[in-house]
Order: sequence, then C-alpha cells, then structure tokens
Amino acid sequence: MKRRKNAIRRKRRRTMIGLVLMTIMAMGVVSIGVMANSDAVATSASSIFDAKPESNTAKSGGNIKIRESDETIDSAMLKPINDYFETYFRAMANLETEDLTGIFVDPTGENAWVNQSAMDYLIQLRQSQSNDLRMSDYQCGLTVTSVDTNSDAIEVVLLEDHTVNFAFIPDVESSSSGITHTFYLTETADGYAITEHYKDEDSFLMLEEAIEGSYDDPEVVADELLSDALAVIEALAEEKDGFNSGAWESETVTVDHDYDTEAALDYAMTWVDAIEVERNDEYGSYDRYGGNCNNYISQCLFAGGIPMDSDGDNKWKWYGEEVDLDEVDWGRSPAWTGVEEFYTYASENDGYGLVALVDENVYSGSIGDILQYGQNGDWLHSVIITDVITDSDGKMADYLINSNTTDRINYPASAYGYSELRLIKILGWNDGQ
Repeated sequence: MKRRKNAIRRKRRRTMIGLVLMTIMAMGVVSIGVMANSDAVATSASSIFDAKPESNTAKSGGNIKIRESDETIDSAMLKPINDYFETYFRAMANLETEDLTGIFVDPTGENAWVNQSAMDYLIQLRQSQSNDLRMSDYQCGLTVTSVDTNSDAIEVVLLEDHTVNFAFIPDVESSSSGITHTFYLTETADGYAITEHYKDEDSFLMLEEAIEGSYDDPEVVADELLSDALAVIEALAEEKDGFNSGAWESETVTVDHDYDTEAALDYAMTWVDAIEVERNDEYGSYDRYGGNCNNYISQCLFAGGIPMDSDGDNKWKWYGEEVDLDEVDWGRSPAWTGVEEFYTYASENDGYGLVALVDENVYSGSIGDILQYGQNGDWLHSVIITDVITDSDGKMADYLINSNTTDRINYPASAYGYSELRLIKILGWNDGQ
C-alpha cells in the first residue's frame, strides 16, 4: 500500500477550516457489538453524512486492550484515546455511524471532520457489499511506541492491532496489525482531549489526501469519492454475478512448471503476525517508502517456485536494495516492490519466468493468486489470496487475503477501503528459449 514516509512527520494543519458539520443521524450511543440490518445499502446519490437506520437485533461484545510497552504514559492521557477506539469499533462493528467529533477539542475543526468522514466512508462501503461485514466480535490491541510532552501539544504514537469475526464468516478470525496512529492531546479543565489524530490506513489516507489535493469543499470531495467507489462496487457485483452464472470461461494456458500454491501460502502465513509486524530481513522492508505490500507478495511467489527474472525488458528480481535494470543477477527491479510495475511485468513478460493472466474475471481467482486494489485508476496495494469463500449454494462470495502494510491475515477482500479491484492469476513459469 502506498503511504507517506513514516520518517517524515505529518504536517499538522493548525489553521482549521470552518466547516459546516453535518447533522449526523440519530446519534444515540449504541452498545458494543453487531449491527442488524444487512440490507441497508447506500446509493451513489447518498452523502456520507446521511442517517443510517438503527439495528433491530441484539448486539454482542468487543474489547480494547492497552498492550505492554517500553513507553510510560499517564492513564489520564489514555482516556480520550481509549474513548476514540471504543467509539470507532462500536460503529464499525454495527456499521452504524457514531459521533467521533465530540471527542476532539474542536468538534467543528477540519481534522475532527476528516476522522468522522473517513469512518463514515468505510461504513457505507461495507454496507454496500453483498457480504454481511458487521462484526460479531472484535479484539483491539494498542501498543504505545512514543510519547512526546516537549511541545505545545502532547504527541502519542501507537500501533493498533485487531482481530475480528465478520458476520458472514463468524468462525474466521481476520487480523490486522501495524496500523500507526498519531494523537495530539491537550489538557483541559475536564482532563486531556484530542486536538488532532492521524491514521496510516487506506480510507483515512485516501480521504485526507483527496481533500488536500483539491480546491473543492471537503464535503464535496468526500461525497464524490464515495459516489465513485459505490459505482465501482456495483460494477464488481455484476462481474461476480457473471462469474457465478457460469457465463465466464477462463483462458487456457500451458506452462513448463506449475506454481506451488501450498509453498506460497505457507510463506504468506509465516511472514505476518496478528499483533506484531513481521518482516523477512533478507528482502529489506519498504514500509517507509510507500509500503511493503508488493515486496511481500513477490516473496510469496518466489517461495512458490516462481524464479527471479533478470532477462529481457521485463525483469522481476531482488538481489539487493539498489534498483538495477540491467540483465544481471544483482540489485532489484521496480517490479519486485512496485504495484503498477508488478502488474506490467505479469501482463507483458514472455519467454523465461512468470506466466500469469491479467484479463480474467476478478472473481475467478484461486489460492495463491494476487489481487490489486486501487482508487480512481491509481493502483495502490497488492495482496495474496489465502482462501476462496463460497456461499451455501457453492457460489463465489469473497476472498480471504494476506498482506503487508497494513499487515492482514485471512481478511475479507470486500472489507477494504479501496473499491477498485483487479486479479493477477499466477499459472507458473516457463524456461524460455
């Protein structure tokens, strides 16, 4: 996943833009747990601030836990942070929006608005999916990594991990780890409160950067982003229906050597963790340079027997950190670590090396194949398929995936904040001439 360099602290926009904050739905506080109405589907004409119906069934529980770390933090400072996560996870578990802005010193400030909007955006995306993406249970862990009290606002950086059970696959534990949060706190007469909060995860970064890159009113930008995403989800639903109807025929291609999906999956499960970030030092780490996602899936394919390729115009190799485009077994090619570059290699390579298909139905994938996520034609994230979920009629319902940046294990493909999706079917490899 492409993200800002973590080594560079986000610019804190002290000048808040006066925004007319929406009247958010019937705001009542709901108890932690599951939402009921899986039929609530947003349309492309909806605003992300529109009210959502209350659920009609009982809700079950979840938990926020502060993990042990080397950092010492006052429990009073943790209170608004804990309130933030409790509110956020209640809303995501039920897919019913709650008021995040009230936790901020300035509820009408731009940063409070972005936090609310990013959450509401993801809620509506998940509501629009055919799968029931409410959570029947969740466990969230927070690890404080740094506390800086030497500036006007107290800066608290922490890593989030969570394991959730989505309603449509209640027996599957879907985990995420390595999600960086930066909170800025100030002390008020009523205790500590949040002045700003930033999150290194897809939907938050996408919305924040879209607003920063536009001269339009932030609410207009957010609504356009949602409208475009819902249109893509509708088109993908039609593509899934086409696949399940049997109307799709996959291309037949012969290869010299098969892809070892079992070995690729074993590697994919080895180099992720539900709590801590795991990286194989033999291949470096690119989390600070746009994301480690494609580096991770390249390693999985290599473990599955796909050989590195230093030949010809299209190369896929990692022998070291430095970029090298020569036909030598040295350095790395952009296709090893880059999302778009890997797609180009997979689609254009002939002769020696990888054999893949890129024009197949998105829902015709298998374990070990690669999915890529994008937004508005910009492809941002690569993941590997770990399982194919079918419904009671045996029809394709969803994929489970693993990824780096954010690290995910057995996570539903449909639960992502990116809406655009494309498939790279990994067939094997050829000896060449």
